[in-house]
Amino acid sequence: MQKMMKALMAGGEYKPRPGYQPTEREERDRRALLGSNIFYNPTLELVEIPVPEPKDDEILLKVGGAAVCGSDTNFLGADKDNYSRYAGHCKLPCVIGHEFSGEIAAVGKNVKELKVGDLVVAETMAWCGECLACRRGQFNQCENLEEIGFSQNGAYAEYLVAKEKLCFKVDGLVDVYGSKKRALEVAAMIEPMAVAYNGVFTRGGGIEPGGHVVVFGCGPIGLSAISLLKTSGAAKIIAFDPNKTRQALAREVGATDTFDPFEYWQRGEKLSDLVMKVTKGVGAAMVVEATHKPAENIPEAVDMLASFGTIAQIGITASTVELHPVYMQKKGANYHFAIGSSGHGTWPNVIRLIEAGRVDPGKYLSKCYHLEDSIEAIQAAAKAEGGKFVVTPNW
Repeated sequence: MQKMMKALMAGGEYKPRPGYQPTEREERDRRALLGSNIFYNPTLELVEIPVPEPKDDEILLKVGGAAVCGSDTNFLGADKDNYSRYAGHCKLPCVIGHEFSGEIAAVGKNVKELKVGDLVVAETMAWCGECLACRRGQFNQCENLEEIGFSQNGAYAEYLVAKEKLCFKVDGLVDVYGSKKRALEVAAMIEPMAVAYNGVFTRGGGIEPGGHVVVFGCGPIGLSAISLLKTSGAAKIIAFDPNKTRQALAREVGATDTFDPFEYWQRGEKLSDLVMKVTKGVGAAMVVEATHKPAENIPEAVDMLASFGTIAQIGITASTVELHPVYMQKKGANYHFAIGSSGHGTWPNVIRLIEAGRVDPGKYLSKCYHLEDSIEAIQAAAKAEGGKFVVTPNW
């Protein structure tokens, strides 16, 4: 008799939005490049499904922690037309949860480097390794991309499977955090820090030590960016977020100045003027956009950039942005767009930084939830009730 497990499943009817023409891959696979264009009458419910069996090149992971992402909150409810609010790649039905850690429970026969009992995390972006983008090392742009927690069953479940090539060991975090349980809870937060690392360093090129930085959004991605930029030598780190709790967390991990942007906008004041005042006219060497509202933030970001400054776009949204290229050209500015976190040594670098105590995502882990309460955890994240929330399916 096949063993069953509990899992949080997102579903929806494949029904392209009126006026949208699906791509050939969307039609062939019944998937969506943007879920909000395809999936109608979305659902999110706790179900029972079979425990998966690992293929020859896969490991079976007993999930230790599954961190709640802002993307997960978009699977709650529907928009005014009853379509999914998730503006990203997905194939439903699917067990969500793409930020995770766990202990290996079984391995396929071709798995070489990992063994039962190892503590691991895994890249979300399940790249093929064969398309032109992958052969160029651009794994996050894989033309045949699958994503754990979006198009392949993810971590709001007792077990999941992942290819060995996507996994990294995190046994060293037990020494840092004092127990396997706590190590796995924090390790589930490596994915958002890796996303921030990819946006700030791999795509954005980083900053010279002593440069000033502005971060829009003090959710987990923004907090990760603040942590990473502090350890890389940023001078002033100015963070904008309307949530007082998240402002406090930003200061805890390295922000020198925190502000509610709406307080200034409501008075008709520009954030760029505030940044220039705080930086004594120098401006920002890098502006990190880590929200769902770049339409409001990017025009301000352009005005607050120092010469040869960089905007790192990490936040994901379906909205458009008005941009006047001539202002960017006059400043010699850069605008880099980032998605995902695969390749380029990103995950091992983040793991080593945590092991060395240079960054600590545990500082903004606000609360852990049982799997049965995973929808409550996602709702808490949607309300920005803290920093990061983690579901622990097996504790």
